[in-house]
Amino acid sequence: MAAFFFAMTEDTLVKFKNLAAPLALAQGDEMLPVIKAAIPAWPFNAVDGDGMDRSSFARLSRHSETQWQLDAPLAEKTSVLHDPVNAVCDLIAEISWERLRSRPDLLCLHAAAIQIRDRLIVFPSQRRAGKSLLTAALGREGHPVFTDDFVPLAVDPQTRVISGLANGIAPRLRLPLPETVSEGFAVWVDDSITLRNRQYGYLSGLSLPEAGTAMPVGAIILLERPDDHRGPAALSPVPIDDALSVITKQNFGRQIHAGAILNVARALVQTIPVLKLVYRDVEEATALLRTSPLLDGLPEARLSASDAHLPTRPAPLEEGWQRGTQTADMATRYRQTAGTTEVETDRAIYVASERGLAIHQLNPLLAIVWKLTAEPASGADILAALAVIYPDVDASQLQGDVQASLTFLLREELIAPLAGQSQER
Repeated sequence: MAAFFFAMTEDTLVKFKNLAAPLALAQGDEMLPVIKAAIPAWPFNAVDGDGMDRSSFARLSRHSETQWQLDAPLAEKTSVLHDPVNAVCDLIAEISWERLRSRPDLLCLHAAAIQIRDRLIVFPSQRRAGKSLLTAALGREGHPVFTDDFVPLAVDPQTRVISGLANGIAPRLRLPLPETVSEGFAVWVDDSITLRNRQYGYLSGLSLPEAGTAMPVGAIILLERPDDHRGPAALSPVPIDDALSVITKQNFGRQIHAGAILNVARALVQTIPVLKLVYRDVEEATALLRTSPLLDGLPEARLSASDAHLPTRPAPLEEGWQRGTQTADMATRYRQTAGTTEVETDRAIYVASERGLAIHQLNPLLAIVWKLTAEPASGADILAALAVIYPDVDASQLQGDVQASLTFLLREELIAPLAGQSQER
């Protein structure tokens, strides 16, 4: 458990359900209604921390009548002074990390997730795609809102079904709203905002399942909202490669072995529909999602039997590993390292090393070099094979490309020299 001791005598401890450590709230019980407005469906209780074990994942403290600061030792950004609304925004970001620290088996996607009929529809985060606005519009229609920002994913160890977990946090909209929304929608948003400042507004009155509620993932929808789109909203299948690339990039559960992330991502794109929604008008898009036959009778996302035992990664989260600095020797024979996870699609190869620190999408040349090291091969062997494939490429350039590819694979621990051979450092 990543928790820290803050030496204050007047802290209130805010204990969120299923989080290993509490939040320390310094001299600021008036922030509790603000937290409740932003996080209405994640049960918590506040207790006097005086005389108790007050190890906390973060501390929210008051600096003036209007300014608050969140201090979190593992936060990825410097603590700054905020108004109460932005301070709660910072708190929610840190809660997402503490959620993963409290339950290390979870993956977590930057994504919105909405229940449509009896399945969870996941909308991975894509820049300026309007996922929060679409989440609000679907919530307005009565669809349960699991999240508009981050969705933890859990794999059932018996059934292998992949489910998303609700986070109990109210959708947050950036203000002002885009001019494309109707007057009626804008009025509804204004009436529904319980907590706001000039930048953001948190919505109330929507169906928010309690944090931790599980629902099988039934579809992934990539959002595309081009400024010049003039046609009707359209929903259509997309290639697996497009979805796999998005999902692997949107995962931020770094405590999970990269091979496990890769296997779950593969299961998601291979066992449930992956669609693209192109739209301009959010209400038109909502109507399409509500009625589209593409979302009828959806399956459950599920790991294959061969992926039932996902690779694990040793604790702690940061291992102090440093990437190698060695340069590949063209005369040395190399082979793929044991324990590597590989996912191959029609257009790409994705790999993760046994250490499980990163997912690599191999470019075409790297993919060929990788395939050729399935059996022991030297740089010279690979160069000879590639000279046949690329007869028009200059030999010295090709040699440099092969050595650079082997060096990359070597430094990422995806290949290793055969035992007993020397390796240039």
